[in-house]
Amino acid sequence: MKNEILLIFILILVVAILMMKIEKKYEMNDHWEDQTVFQINREEPRAHFFPFESEALALKNDKSLSNYYHSLNGEWKFHFAKDPSQKAIGFEKIGHDISSWENIQVPGHWEMQGWSVPIYLDEEYPFSPNPPFVPHDYNTVGSYVKTFELNKLWNSQDIFIHFGGVRSAFYLWLNGEFVGYSQGSKTPAEFDITDKVIMGENRIAVQVYRFSDGSYLEGQDTWRVSGLERDVYLYAVSKTRIADFFVKAELNEDLKSGYFSLDIDYLQNDETAEEKTIKVVLTGSSKTLFDSTVVVKKSILFESVIDQINPWSAEDPYLYNLQINLFNSQKKVIESFTQQVGFKRVEIIGGNLLINGKAIMFRGVNRHEWDPVRGRSITEEIMVKDIQLMKENNINAVRTSHYPNQERWYELCNKYGLYIIDEANIEAHGMQFHEKSYGHIANDSTWTAQWIDRGKRMVERDKNQPCIIMWSMGNEAGDGKNFKILYDWIKSRDDSRPVVYQPAWYERHTDVVFPMYKNIEFISDYASKKTEKPLILCEYAHAMGNSVGNLQDYWDTFEKHKALQGGFIWDWVDQVILKTDENGTDYWAYGGDFGTEFSENDSNFCANGLIAADRTINPHMHEVKKVYQPVKFEADKLSRGRIKVTNRYDFVDLNHLDFEWFVKGDDKTISSGKIGKLDLIAGESQKLTFNLSGIIPEPGVEYFLMVRAKTNQNHPLISKGHVVAWEQFQLPISRELTAAPLTDLPKITILNTNTEIEVHGENFSVSFNRTTGQIKQYIYNGIELFIKPVEANFWRAPNDNDLGNGMPKRTGLWRNVSDSLKTEAMRSEIKNGFARVVVKNSYPSINFNLVSVYKVYGNGIIKIYNKYSMADTSLPEIPRIGIKMSLSGDFDEVTWFGRGPHESYIDRKTSAAVGLYHGSVWDQTYQYVRPQETGNKTDVRWMAVSNGKIGLMVKGSPTFDGSVHHYPYEDLDYIPKGQKHGKLNIQQKDQVDWLIDLKQMGVGGDNSWGARPHDKYTLSPGNYDYSFMLVPFEVGIDLTRLSKRTMK
Repeated sequence: MKNEILLIFILILVVAILMMKIEKKYEMNDHWEDQTVFQINREEPRAHFFPFESEALALKNDKSLSNYYHSLNGEWKFHFAKDPSQKAIGFEKIGHDISSWENIQVPGHWEMQGWSVPIYLDEEYPFSPNPPFVPHDYNTVGSYVKTFELNKLWNSQDIFIHFGGVRSAFYLWLNGEFVGYSQGSKTPAEFDITDKVIMGENRIAVQVYRFSDGSYLEGQDTWRVSGLERDVYLYAVSKTRIADFFVKAELNEDLKSGYFSLDIDYLQNDETAEEKTIKVVLTGSSKTLFDSTVVVKKSILFESVIDQINPWSAEDPYLYNLQINLFNSQKKVIESFTQQVGFKRVEIIGGNLLINGKAIMFRGVNRHEWDPVRGRSITEEIMVKDIQLMKENNINAVRTSHYPNQERWYELCNKYGLYIIDEANIEAHGMQFHEKSYGHIANDSTWTAQWIDRGKRMVERDKNQPCIIMWSMGNEAGDGKNFKILYDWIKSRDDSRPVVYQPAWYERHTDVVFPMYKNIEFISDYASKKTEKPLILCEYAHAMGNSVGNLQDYWDTFEKHKALQGGFIWDWVDQVILKTDENGTDYWAYGGDFGTEFSENDSNFCANGLIAADRTINPHMHEVKKVYQPVKFEADKLSRGRIKVTNRYDFVDLNHLDFEWFVKGDDKTISSGKIGKLDLIAGESQKLTFNLSGIIPEPGVEYFLMVRAKTNQNHPLISKGHVVAWEQFQLPISRELTAAPLTDLPKITILNTNTEIEVHGENFSVSFNRTTGQIKQYIYNGIELFIKPVEANFWRAPNDNDLGNGMPKRTGLWRNVSDSLKTEAMRSEIKNGFARVVVKNSYPSINFNLVSVYKVYGNGIIKIYNKYSMADTSLPEIPRIGIKMSLSGDFDEVTWFGRGPHESYIDRKTSAAVGLYHGSVWDQTYQYVRPQETGNKTDVRWMAVSNGKIGLMVKGSPTFDGSVHHYPYEDLDYIPKGQKHGKLNIQQKDQVDWLIDLKQMGVGGDNSWGARPHDKYTLSPGNYDYSFMLVPFEVGIDLTRLSKRTMK
């Protein structure tokens, strides 16, 4: 007996030792550097759904109401290690002392909560590529512990833990026992913990590695941050349950009926022979379309053709509700859940991508999940706000760059209506720095399984979401057989959606040509050929800083060619981080703002958004809204007051819009009216005629017709009265001004000295410096208007596109031209009642000449004519051509008649209507993340600044570009290797710089790493001239009336 007991003891000891070795293997084996091991014990991926214990709860679809849901979000105990050698060991064991550990919030990133630093890189990995190996010396490790009490109702259930997203790789223990391992941070990892939970207190332990071999497939252009970044929760389900389901709701060819199919995978783990049934009900608008109950078996297929379907589209996101119920033999609910269903048809026919039979124009944007405080752990509130802003600004499509988003995002897009291209979490951009090339691992068979895993987890999770119209296999990971294998798998699993991949170009494993940043010439050339695949730009119009020039030109091109179907602007939101400086001032931090722990960074390349990180609008969003607008207005015969209106929606009519119009003379409304609804179906046009016969032209007045389309009722996220589309037409009606007689003006005198020419009048004086030839001093009513001499100005503070194309170095000679100008001749005279000063300046080394003619009148008005001659056409382009005037800081109010109210540029002014605008000088500055050119106004007829007593107006002849800055304009300039911030470095000062330009070159926008503004928006060397008047005034005068004053 003793021998038997001894033998049993030895066996138990051997098993224990073996288990300890296995446990030790799981603890210490470097799975995170083995591309063939990307999960241990993880559940197979499945569709996103939550099983409820009642039909009523399922209809509410709020898992927090279920007794079988337990959130693990919130506070966890946390240990941080700078590298794996310092990681916590043994912490998973019950009783291990963690009282000294700190607290961390889940979901969240440890770098955003004070441990280590976030790393921003665009293309490179944060380490030298040597797959599958990652650095050990700075591979930070976070260890998490949380306890929970098991609900007694869960005693007979199967219990799972759900991790919505963990970056980059993690091990999991429960009550000291190893559970599993997973990597791939953008899709759920679920583990069965049924045999490891206990009644009473349970201890969850998780250890997360910042870098793993999976990091080679997560090299996206975003912040590299780590941790439990999405929801963590427990749930309990019946041992007999629905394991997965795949619903297909396809619109038939007649576009009226639909084919409904539901494929259910059933799992029975209990030992009873009890018969169970599944009931499936599809309803919409209180009407039941499908209702069927069957006895369960391993897999069940429901099918039906349903007549009179309302299709789903982004314009009309009609959803049906699918409820799936599992009953026991007593007809009691075992589980119940719901799924949004939208009927649609996606196909490629005749070289076009069709949705519900229509070739869609994708007015798209790329979107990273980002919050300036929480990082990628965004809330539903942020998701809804993003969708609202997209709908308000006429965006109809989103590419989930570059990974599957949180599950709730798709449910909201189903509801509110956005087309989604769902993208797999595969990007290996940093492999371009590897000696074996960009696509090395895309062709490596040892990585194939991980490729399939990432694509499979996306497709299986999201397969039932109506908003998804295409699958994307990833981004910038080279190309190779792994993508071809993944393509074949996706097509075999889901044949209802196209599959795309940008680097595949014209190969068979992309159904759409999906390039990025191709210019207008390229896409026009593609479209001019016979094509079997449509072209959709997966990225274009790089919105970094002051950008998005020539967007209208892109869309003029899209609309000309059948094969072109729009694109996705890069990108949605500035990925910057909220920081506070030592003075308590908040600012947007970017790469380089987080010390020297990891010094390599790509600066502010993370700030490419149409919106700021706090969800306020960046200036170029106005242009996107206008260009993307779904109603087109065109002049037909303006002389007769006729225009054409076209419905550019793909499906809906215009009955949700009310149209209104008004005619203005300058900014005074002459006539207006309400048209109401226009009953135009999608694609249809109608001509409208407005009676202009009552307009009696006044001298110098310009006449404009404005037409607007506004929502006539509240819509989800869009309020009644929201302007969807508009257009402004300048009418061919005019009457010339007559110049005022000079005999009525006070007398003037000229005083010539060795250094200056002075002109004196009744209540003003102006002096010209003989060295520079420029205005040195301008006094009106005893008040000095200028605090510095006027300067010729040819420089602009480089925007981000300028820096990317080398503009500062290439055009640097124009920066200080004013300092290099030599006055060759200067003369003055009084003639015909005014003083005339003529100045000839030159810059001999570049063969540049400037002739300026000043006419000074007895009322203090100065008329300026500048003629520029650049004989050397090999000189670089000129950033701007104009002058800069510096006034004291109390000239803090500005009024102008020109394009506005927001900033505009020669290649980005479609969205700025001509009108009369007023505001503070400071408000004309937009504090870009990195300081740069800002605040320009185009097609300005006149602009005036004032200080409460007097003011100065600039009147164009006929127009000019103008901007005002409540600080020295030089504050905006770029400092090489400087770390400047708009919210810190651009502050109000006691100076107003006023720039009056003939022109400024375009801001560009094709990309931010080499593309220049288009030729037609570039100022090349040559001959230029322009003129304008300086008109001083006393505050209180009617500025519009003053602007009509003209001088001979």
